[in-house]
Amino acid sequence: MTRLKPYLLSYAVALFSVPVIASDSYDSFISDAKIDGKVQSVFFDDENTTDNINKGAWTGAVWLNAQTGYLAEVVSVGGSAYRVAKLDMKHGNATSSNLLNADNEGFGKIGQIWVDFKLPDSYEGLSADVKIGRQLLETGLVTISGSRSVPSAWQGVDASVAMDGFKGKIAWLNEVSERTQSGFHPIVNEEGKQIDWVMGMQLGYTFELANQNSLELQYRNGLADNYLTAHNGNVWLKMPLYDGSELTLGGMYFYAKQDGDLWGASERNGSFENKAELGNLNATLNSGPWTFNAAFNYTKANTATNSITNGHHTIGHYNYNFGANTHGVWDVPTSANISDFNLNKEKAWLIGAEYDFSDIGLEGLSLAYNFVYGSGMKAKELNGTEHDVAEHEHDLTMKYNFSQWGMKDLQFKLEYGYYRNDEALRKATGQNESEKLRAWLSYNFII
Repeated sequence: MTRLKPYLLSYAVALFSVPVIASDSYDSFISDAKIDGKVQSVFFDDENTTDNINKGAWTGAVWLNAQTGYLAEVVSVGGSAYRVAKLDMKHGNATSSNLLNADNEGFGKIGQIWVDFKLPDSYEGLSADVKIGRQLLETGLVTISGSRSVPSAWQGVDASVAMDGFKGKIAWLNEVSERTQSGFHPIVNEEGKQIDWVMGMQLGYTFELANQNSLELQYRNGLADNYLTAHNGNVWLKMPLYDGSELTLGGMYFYAKQDGDLWGASERNGSFENKAELGNLNATLNSGPWTFNAAFNYTKANTATNSITNGHHTIGHYNYNFGANTHGVWDVPTSANISDFNLNKEKAWLIGAEYDFSDIGLEGLSLAYNFVYGSGMKAKELNGTEHDVAEHEHDLTMKYNFSQWGMKDLQFKLEYGYYRNDEALRKATGQNESEKLRAWLSYNFII
């Protein structure tokens, strides 16, 4: 009998192993699949106290997500569907505050459908993936809005890589589905002209220092074709204190610039003409159940010289979106529940505190209060008269997780904002005094 050569034996073993490997991969593709989602009830009562105009509604919504496992540790597919129902809306309310569609009615949509390619887990210390399709994403200065009944979403490609303390992401997007509409639609400017694509990128690195200190650096940008370019740099220094507390000191800088003809008259007259910038310094102290916050920022955002609002030269503001129907990142600590405190020449101050009641037996309950005050703006009448103007806001936020009742996936959040400003500021910006009461009750589930 002819002896089987060693290399032929190796080939035979490999050949008969293929179906087993494929079977294992397919099994994980199915066995690691999951279906989860959220049932959510949202209530908004937004009042423009200057003009006595009310907005808001009470809605119920279902978010349903499905995702396979990874075939051969490489490929996964998934998607999400959303449905909104109107439970109540007060007669006379102007709109639903973006809880319902443009007709103030419920709606449904396929919010996500995507395929994800990733590096196998065998690449230790390195992870990377590319997700293609309709998806939720937060990359660079491009983000979604998830604070209404259902979230907005983007269509495009989102890629990320991470290695040790380094993280990087990049996204290219060409359509958007707003939080109030079905289907995906072109990105447009304020005049309805199409913006072909939007990109976002971010880089971050964390340095581990002596004595458990750490320094985190982050760069983010956003680019809307023929419309706007924006950049952001952040730095955070975290320092453990002797009593177990932790102090975080941060700095943020935002810069946005007109980048084409689609930055039209509405943008130049309503937000800023050619460029805008903002710098922020902030501090957070975590000490036991307490968290204390303080921040300061300064904004420069001049509108076009011929921009007029209610007989005043318009006071500009930093515009952080990448189209009229899009959402951009604005995580400046001084951005409050109602006002962004980002007006031209505004000096904004924040002071706040949050208390976690878990230490006194009320597990899952927290209460936060923030006060923001902005001044330094000039409201200039057409006759040349100038007024020093200011604005301020009180915000209360309560959160409760029902974990101590055996329902850790049931969560409640309540926000109340009280905003006031000077009359001349209202005339020069169109931003009226207001009060907002908003509540979310949500339950996350896995099937």
